[in-house]
Amino acid sequence: MTVTVVLPAYNEAGNITPLVTELARVAQDASIPLRIVVVNDGSADDTKAEVERLQLRLDSLTLVSNPTNLGLARTLKTGIATACDQGCDAAVFMDCDLSHRPSDLPKLVAALDAGADVVLGSRFVPGGGMVGVPAWRAAISRAGNIVGRLVLALPVRDLTTGYRAVRRKVLESIPLSEDGFTIQLESVAKAAAAGFRIVEVPITLETRRHGESHMNYTLGLFADYFRLLMRCRRWIREGRTAVLAGDVR
Repeated sequence: MTVTVVLPAYNEAGNITPLVTELARVAQDASIPLRIVVVNDGSADDTKAEVERLQLRLDSLTLVSNPTNLGLARTLKTGIATACDQGCDAAVFMDCDLSHRPSDLPKLVAALDAGADVVLGSRFVPGGGMVGVPAWRAAISRAGNIVGRLVLALPVRDLTTGYRAVRRKVLESIPLSEDGFTIQLESVAKAAAAGFRIVEVPITLETRRHGESHMNYTLGLFADYFRLLMRCRRWIREGRTAVLAGDVR
Protein backbone atom coordinates (compact mmCIF):
# COMPACT_ATOMS: atom_id res chain seq x y z
CA MET A 1 0.00 0.00 0.00
CA THR A 2 1.41 3.36 -1.06
CA VAL A 3 0.59 5.99 1.53
CA THR A 4 0.78 9.76 1.14
CA VAL A 5 0.92 11.93 4.25
CA VAL A 6 -0.79 15.27 3.65
CA LEU A 7 0.51 18.10 5.82
CA PRO A 8 -1.43 21.40 5.75
CA ALA A 9 1.13 23.99 6.83
CA TYR A 10 0.58 27.59 7.86
CA ASN A 11 3.50 29.27 9.64
CA GLU A 12 5.08 26.00 10.79
CA ALA A 13 8.77 26.98 10.62
CA GLY A 14 10.65 25.04 13.27
CA ASN A 15 8.04 22.26 13.24
CA ILE A 16 8.03 21.07 9.65
CA THR A 17 11.65 19.91 9.46
CA PRO A 18 11.61 17.60 12.52
CA LEU A 19 8.14 16.34 11.57
CA VAL A 20 9.05 15.38 8.00
CA THR A 21 12.38 13.92 9.10
CA GLU A 22 10.72 11.74 11.74
CA LEU A 23 7.94 10.64 9.37
CA ALA A 24 10.52 9.47 6.85
CA ARG A 25 12.38 7.54 9.55
CA VAL A 26 9.24 5.89 10.94
CA ALA A 27 8.09 4.89 7.46
CA GLN A 28 11.48 3.37 6.64
CA ASP A 29 11.59 1.41 9.90
CA ALA A 30 8.04 0.12 9.34
CA SER A 31 8.60 -0.60 5.61
CA ILE A 32 5.77 1.71 4.59
CA PRO A 33 6.06 3.08 1.03
CA LEU A 34 5.53 6.72 1.92
CA ARG A 35 5.14 9.98 0.06
CA ILE A 36 4.72 13.33 1.81
CA VAL A 37 2.80 16.32 0.45
CA VAL A 38 3.21 19.63 2.25
CA VAL A 39 0.61 22.22 1.31
CA ASN A 40 2.08 25.56 2.32
CA ASP A 41 -0.96 27.75 2.95
CA GLY A 42 0.53 31.19 2.32
CA SER A 43 2.92 31.06 5.27
CA ALA A 44 4.60 34.33 6.22
CA ASP A 45 7.55 32.61 7.91
CA ASP A 46 10.25 30.22 6.63
CA THR A 47 7.98 27.18 6.20
CA LYS A 48 8.38 27.10 2.42
CA ALA A 49 12.16 27.51 2.60
CA GLU A 50 12.44 24.67 5.13
CA VAL A 51 10.45 22.33 2.86
CA GLU A 52 12.57 23.27 -0.16
CA ARG A 53 15.72 22.36 1.79
CA LEU A 54 14.15 19.06 2.79
CA GLN A 55 13.38 18.29 -0.85
CA LEU A 56 17.11 18.27 -1.59
CA ARG A 57 17.43 15.02 0.38
CA LEU A 58 13.93 13.53 0.16
CA ASP A 59 12.73 12.60 -3.32
CA SER A 60 9.39 11.51 -1.89
CA LEU A 61 8.53 15.04 -0.67
CA THR A 62 6.21 17.29 -2.69
CA LEU A 63 5.59 20.98 -1.97
CA VAL A 64 2.41 22.74 -3.08
CA SER A 65 2.02 26.42 -2.22
CA ASN A 66 -1.06 28.60 -1.95
CA PRO A 67 -0.27 32.25 -2.76
CA THR A 68 -2.28 33.42 0.26
CA ASN A 69 -3.73 31.84 3.39
CA LEU A 70 -6.86 30.00 2.23
CA GLY A 71 -7.64 28.10 5.42
CA LEU A 72 -7.57 24.49 6.56
CA ALA A 73 -10.42 23.11 4.46
CA ARG A 74 -9.20 24.38 1.11
CA THR A 75 -5.65 23.36 1.99
CA LEU A 76 -6.77 19.82 2.81
CA LYS A 77 -8.70 19.61 -0.46
CA THR A 78 -5.59 20.67 -2.35
CA GLY A 79 -3.61 17.99 -0.54
CA ILE A 80 -6.23 15.35 -1.32
CA ALA A 81 -6.19 16.23 -5.01
CA THR A 82 -2.38 16.10 -5.11
CA ALA A 83 -2.20 12.77 -3.28
CA CYS A 84 -4.77 11.20 -5.60
CA ASP A 85 -3.05 12.58 -8.69
CA GLN A 86 0.17 10.93 -7.49
CA GLY A 87 -1.61 7.58 -7.34
CA CYS A 88 -1.73 6.95 -3.60
CA ASP A 89 -3.65 3.98 -2.24
CA ALA A 90 -4.45 5.93 0.94
CA ALA A 91 -3.72 9.30 2.50
CA VAL A 92 -2.88 10.14 6.08
CA PHE A 93 -3.70 13.57 7.47
CA MET A 94 -2.02 15.08 10.50
CA ASP A 95 -1.19 18.47 12.00
CA CYS A 96 2.15 20.09 11.28
CA ASP A 97 2.81 21.41 14.77
CA LEU A 98 4.24 18.16 16.22
CA SER A 99 1.13 17.60 18.33
CA HIS A 100 0.57 14.34 16.42
CA ARG A 101 3.24 11.68 16.89
CA PRO A 102 4.77 10.21 13.73
CA SER A 103 5.31 7.02 15.75
CA ASP A 104 1.53 6.44 15.65
CA LEU A 105 1.54 6.29 11.83
CA PRO A 106 2.12 2.50 11.56
CA LYS A 107 -0.99 1.85 13.69
CA LEU A 108 -3.18 3.81 11.29
CA VAL A 109 -1.69 2.08 8.24
CA ALA A 110 -2.04 -1.35 9.88
CA ALA A 111 -5.75 -0.71 10.41
CA LEU A 112 -6.12 0.07 6.70
CA ASP A 113 -4.28 -3.14 5.87
CA ALA A 114 -6.75 -4.98 8.12
CA GLY A 115 -9.68 -3.76 6.03
CA ALA A 116 -10.73 -0.36 7.32
CA ASP A 117 -11.68 2.39 4.89
CA VAL A 118 -11.24 5.25 7.36
CA VAL A 119 -8.98 5.11 10.40
CA LEU A 120 -9.33 7.77 13.06
CA GLY A 121 -6.50 8.46 15.46
CA SER A 122 -8.57 8.73 18.61
CA ARG A 123 -7.86 10.50 21.88
CA PHE A 124 -10.90 8.94 23.53
CA VAL A 125 -10.50 5.18 23.11
CA PRO A 126 -8.53 3.02 25.56
CA GLY A 127 -4.85 3.77 25.12
CA GLY A 128 -5.46 7.23 23.69
CA GLY A 129 -5.14 10.53 25.47
CA MET A 130 -3.80 14.06 25.64
CA VAL A 131 -0.51 15.24 27.14
CA GLY A 132 0.15 18.88 28.00
CA VAL A 133 -3.17 20.03 26.54
CA PRO A 134 -4.83 22.71 28.71
CA ALA A 135 -7.67 21.28 30.79
CA TRP A 136 -10.25 23.68 29.33
CA ARG A 137 -9.35 22.71 25.77
CA ALA A 138 -9.43 18.99 26.61
CA ALA A 139 -12.86 19.44 28.25
CA ILE A 140 -14.25 21.22 25.18
CA SER A 141 -12.96 18.49 22.86
CA ARG A 142 -14.34 15.70 25.02
CA ALA A 143 -17.74 17.36 25.48
CA GLY A 144 -18.08 18.21 21.80
CA ASN A 145 -17.38 14.64 20.79
CA ILE A 146 -19.79 13.21 23.35
CA VAL A 147 -22.54 15.48 22.00
CA GLY A 148 -21.65 14.57 18.43
CA ARG A 149 -21.73 10.87 19.16
CA LEU A 150 -25.15 11.13 20.80
CA VAL A 151 -26.68 13.31 18.09
CA LEU A 152 -25.38 11.17 15.22
CA ALA A 153 -25.75 7.80 16.97
CA LEU A 154 -22.37 6.73 15.59
CA PRO A 155 -20.01 4.39 17.46
CA VAL A 156 -17.16 6.87 17.01
CA ARG A 157 -15.53 8.58 19.99
CA ASP A 158 -13.31 11.10 18.22
CA LEU A 159 -15.21 12.67 15.35
CA THR A 160 -12.98 15.74 15.11
CA THR A 161 -9.48 14.28 15.22
CA GLY A 162 -7.10 15.70 12.65
CA TYR A 163 -4.96 12.55 12.62
CA ARG A 164 -6.59 10.05 10.28
CA ALA A 165 -5.97 7.68 7.37
CA VAL A 166 -8.38 7.35 4.45
CA ARG A 167 -8.42 5.03 1.46
CA ARG A 168 -8.29 6.68 -1.95
CA LYS A 169 -11.69 5.29 -2.94
CA VAL A 170 -13.24 7.23 -0.04
CA LEU A 171 -11.39 10.44 -0.91
CA GLU A 172 -12.51 10.26 -4.52
CA SER A 173 -16.14 9.39 -3.84
CA ILE A 174 -17.17 11.72 -1.03
CA PRO A 175 -17.76 15.41 -1.88
CA LEU A 176 -16.59 17.82 0.83
CA SER A 177 -18.13 21.28 1.08
CA GLU A 178 -17.16 22.68 4.49
CA ASP A 179 -14.77 25.67 4.55
CA GLY A 180 -13.32 25.47 8.07
CA PHE A 181 -12.28 23.08 10.83
CA THR A 182 -15.72 21.48 10.55
CA ILE A 183 -14.47 19.61 7.47
CA GLN A 184 -13.13 17.00 9.91
CA LEU A 185 -16.63 16.20 11.18
CA GLU A 186 -18.14 16.42 7.69
CA SER A 187 -15.77 13.82 6.25
CA VAL A 188 -16.46 11.27 9.02
CA ALA A 189 -20.24 11.71 8.85
CA LYS A 190 -20.33 11.36 5.07
CA ALA A 191 -18.06 8.31 5.15
CA ALA A 192 -20.38 6.71 7.71
CA ALA A 193 -23.48 7.64 5.69
CA ALA A 194 -21.90 6.11 2.58
CA GLY A 195 -21.31 2.83 4.39
CA PHE A 196 -17.53 2.89 4.56
CA ARG A 197 -15.90 1.01 7.41
CA ILE A 198 -14.58 3.37 10.09
CA VAL A 199 -12.31 2.24 12.93
CA GLU A 200 -10.42 4.05 15.67
CA VAL A 201 -6.91 3.47 16.95
CA PRO A 202 -5.46 5.16 20.04
CA ILE A 203 -3.18 8.16 19.68
CA THR A 204 -1.72 10.66 22.11
CA LEU A 205 -2.26 14.32 21.31
CA GLU A 206 0.41 16.70 22.51
CA THR A 207 0.81 20.48 22.18
CA ARG A 208 2.53 22.40 19.42
CA ARG A 209 6.28 22.88 19.73
CA HIS A 210 6.76 26.21 17.92
CA GLY A 211 4.49 29.06 16.88
CA GLU A 212 0.91 29.88 17.82
CA SER A 213 -2.21 27.74 17.63
CA HIS A 214 -4.44 28.31 14.61
CA MET A 215 -7.54 27.10 16.47
CA ASN A 216 -9.78 29.84 17.86
CA TYR A 217 -12.60 28.72 20.12
CA THR A 218 -15.25 31.31 19.32
CA LEU A 219 -19.04 31.33 19.59
CA GLY A 220 -19.09 31.15 15.81
CA LEU A 221 -17.10 27.91 15.86
CA PHE A 222 -19.53 26.29 18.31
CA ALA A 223 -22.50 27.50 16.24
CA ASP A 224 -20.96 26.05 13.08
CA TYR A 225 -20.34 22.74 14.86
CA PHE A 226 -23.97 22.47 16.00
CA ARG A 227 -25.25 23.49 12.54
CA LEU A 228 -23.12 20.83 10.91
CA LEU A 229 -24.24 18.18 13.40
CA MET A 230 -27.83 18.73 12.27
CA ARG A 231 -26.79 18.38 8.63
CA CYS A 232 -24.73 15.27 9.42
CA ARG A 233 -27.72 13.64 11.05
CA ARG A 234 -29.71 14.23 7.87
CA TRP A 235 -26.92 12.82 5.68
CA ILE A 236 -26.81 9.68 7.77
CA ARG A 237 -30.58 9.27 7.37
CA GLU A 238 -30.38 9.85 3.60
CA GLY A 239 -27.66 7.24 3.28
CA ARG A 240 -25.16 6.03 0.74
CA THR A 241 -26.92 6.86 -2.53
CA ALA A 242 -27.47 10.52 -1.71
CA VAL A 243 -23.96 11.06 -0.30
CA LEU A 244 -22.06 9.42 -3.14
CA ALA A 245 -24.22 11.23 -5.70
CA GLY A 246 -23.34 14.53 -4.05
CA ASP A 247 -27.06 15.12 -3.49
CA VAL A 248 -26.64 16.44 0.05
CA ARG A 249 -26.82 19.99 1.33
